Parts: sequence; C-alpha cells; structure tokens
Amino acid sequence: MLGTRLNISFAVTKLAQHSANLSDEHLQKVLYICCYLQGTPEYQLIFNGATQQGLAAYTDADWGIDPNHQ
Repeated sequence: MLGTRLNISFAVTKLAQHSANLSDEHLQKVLYICCYLQGTPEYQLIFNGATQQGLAAYTDADWGIDPNHQ
C-alpha cells in the first residue's frame, strides 16, 4: 500500500486497526476500497530515477498503546 497506492494508505491503516474484530461496516469499507482499486488501475507512482532519491515513509507503530484511540 505505501509503495504502490498512497491514496488508500489512510483507509487501509484505519481498517487494519480493526482486523481482529471486523464488523459489517468494516467489511463494507473493505469492499469499497477493492471496488475503488478495480476502477482505478491506471493510477500509479512514477519516480524520477535520475535523482537517486527513493521513497521515504514513516509510521507511528505504537498506536495500540493509546487506550483512547479508536
């Protein structure tokens, strides 16, 4: 997701937080993302190889320790 389709990264990350206990609403959102991906196959990331700069991504991996975070 981070290396290929950054436009869905937030939605996929939020859904992953509920992966252990998905509700019907979560499953509907997963299907929505899948339909979106199927309808936008021409979307892509293009990097300029001449600059020798790669993709840098950062994440906050400790979201689970925050009891108030939903």
